[in-house]
Amino acid sequence: MSGTRADDVAPHGDVGAGVAVFEEYLAHLAPHNPQWLACPPPWCADLRLSNEEVVGGAERAFGEAAARGEGAMALPVRIAASDVLGRHLVATRNITPGEVVIVEPPLLLALRAKSPPYCSTCFRRARDYTCPRCGFFLCGEGCLTKRHKEECCFLQRLGLAGPTAEEQQREERELCERLAAMAPEERAQAEALLQRAKVTATHQRHYEVLRHYVVGPRHPDPGGDEQERADAGLVLSLQGHRDEASQRFRVNQRRIVDVVVGTLQASTDAALVHRICSVWDTNGFEVPLGWGTRVHGLYPFASLLTHDCRANTQQWFTAGGTLVLRAVDHIAAGQVVTTSYTDPQWATMLRQDHLRVSKQFTCTCQRCADPTEMGTFMGSPKCSGCGGPVVSSAPLDPGAVWVCHAGCPHTASAKQVAGVGASVGAKLRGLDSADGAAIGTAADHLKDHLHPTHHVLLQLHVSTLRTMADKDLRELSDDALATLGAIAKLVVGVVIKLEAPLTRLSVRMFREDIRVRLEVLRRQKLRGHCIEAELKDLTPMLADCEIALGWDARMPAFDPVLHEYQTLLNP
Repeated sequence: MSGTRADDVAPHGDVGAGVAVFEEYLAHLAPHNPQWLACPPPWCADLRLSNEEVVGGAERAFGEAAARGEGAMALPVRIAASDVLGRHLVATRNITPGEVVIVEPPLLLALRAKSPPYCSTCFRRARDYTCPRCGFFLCGEGCLTKRHKEECCFLQRLGLAGPTAEEQQREERELCERLAAMAPEERAQAEALLQRAKVTATHQRHYEVLRHYVVGPRHPDPGGDEQERADAGLVLSLQGHRDEASQRFRVNQRRIVDVVVGTLQASTDAALVHRICSVWDTNGFEVPLGWGTRVHGLYPFASLLTHDCRANTQQWFTAGGTLVLRAVDHIAAGQVVTTSYTDPQWATMLRQDHLRVSKQFTCTCQRCADPTEMGTFMGSPKCSGCGGPVVSSAPLDPGAVWVCHAGCPHTASAKQVAGVGASVGAKLRGLDSADGAAIGTAADHLKDHLHPTHHVLLQLHVSTLRTMADKDLRELSDDALATLGAIAKLVVGVVIKLEAPLTRLSVRMFREDIRVRLEVLRRQKLRGHCIEAELKDLTPMLADCEIALGWDARMPAFDPVLHEYQTLLNP
C-alpha cells in the first residue's frame, strides 16, 4: 500500500520499479473485471448488484465478450509513480459513486497472529482436531491437503504435534500398569491428577500453535514453477516500509525471522524474510470471510491504493475472500484513488499512532492536519478551565502541546490527553456492546470529561444505534424515541463530515436515522400533521442506503425500512 510518503518503496529507491510486474498482473485480473471492457455488459451499470453477484457473473461475461471479439480494455485507473506517494492509482475517467473499480481474488490468505483456533487450510473455526504431524489446527482429515502438507514439512520442526498414536497407546499401557498396582484410594487421586496434567499439556500445546500462527503463511517460491516465480516476483514488488530501529522490526525478528530461519530452517536469508514481513505489514488487508472468521490477505493491485482518512473508495470482501473495491464518492479523472487503512471512528492521535506503528508513515491528509478534525472535535477532551474542547496545537506532531480551542489559556501535554483516553478505555473495558442500558449509562458518565462528539462517545452512540437496528421502534415511548433521535442526529452529523456517502459506516447510520425519523413521522401523521415535506427530505439518504446496503448480506436489511417509507408516502 502507498502512504502519504514513500519510505522503502522499491529496491534501490526506484519508485517506478515493479510497475511492469503489475501491468502484467492486470492480464490475470482482466477476467474478473468485465467493467474494464471498452464495451462492458449492461449489468455492470447496476450499482445495486451485490458483491457476490458481481463476482459470480464476471468471468462468464468476460468470456462471452472475448468470444464476440469485444475484448478491448478501458481501465478506469492507471498505475502512476511519484517520490511522495510511491506507486499509486489514478483515475483515467470520472468514476461514479457505487461503481465497482477493482475485483481481485486474494494472492495469499493467512491466519492472523491473534486468531482463535482456525483451520490452517480453509480458515473455518476448528475444534479439537490437529494435524498429527505438525499440531496445527484443521477441520479434520479432509483438510490434510497438498497445500497443508507442503507447509507441514516445515511446521512440524516446531515440535507441537504431541505424541503419536503409537506413543499414546504405549504411554496408556504403562500408566494402566502403574495404576493397577496402587491402592484404590491412591489410584483415584492419581487418575484425577493425570487427567488434569493431560488437559494442561494439550492446552499449552494448543497455545503454542496459536502463538506460531504468524509463521504459517506459505509464500510463492522464487525457485518454483513459472506461476510460483511470477507470484513471488509480485510479492517482492510490493512496497514494504521497513525501519530497523522500529519496534515492529524487532518483533518481526523475534517472532518470525528467528523462527523461520532458525527453527524451521525454511530460509537462510534473514533479509528476505524481513522483506516479506514488511510486505505483509504494509499491504495486508484484514479479510472477513463468510463463515465469521477474519484472516489477512494480500491483494497486489489493491495494494497500490493510497491512504486517505476520508477515502474515495472502500474495499468489500465476498464470503470466499475476493476483494471488491467500490467508489464511495465521486472520483474525477486524474484524481488519486484512495482508501483508508484506519478506522474512521478513531481520533487523529489513534489513527496516526496506528499508521506509524503498522504502516510506518505519517498521514498528512486534510483531516489529520486539522486540529478540529473537520469541526467534529473527535479527539477532544473538555478543557478543565472552561469546558471547551482541547485540541492539538500541531496535529501531525505526536508530542505537540494541546490548547483550549475556546481561547482560554489552559494547556495540556500530549501525554496527559493520551492518559485521558487510557483512563476512559479502562472504564469501558468489558462493556457489552449489545447492552443498550449499560452503554447509555457509560456515555452519561463520560459527558463531564469529553467533548460531546469525542470518538469514545461517538462509538458508544454508534453501538446504541446498532443495538436498536432490529428492534421495533413502535414499542418505544415518545421520550425514548426522542433520545434515540438525538443520538442518531449527532452521529449522522459527524459521519457526513468525515465519511463519503456510500461507506459502510455512513449507510448503516443513515439507515438508523431514517428508521427513527420515520417512526416520529408516523406518530405525527396519526396526530393529524402533514409529513410530506419531511419525507421528501429523506430522499438522498434513502437513495444511498438502497444502493449500498444490498452489497453485502452481512449488512442490515433495508427493504423493511423502504417499505415503511413508501407506506407513509403513499398510504
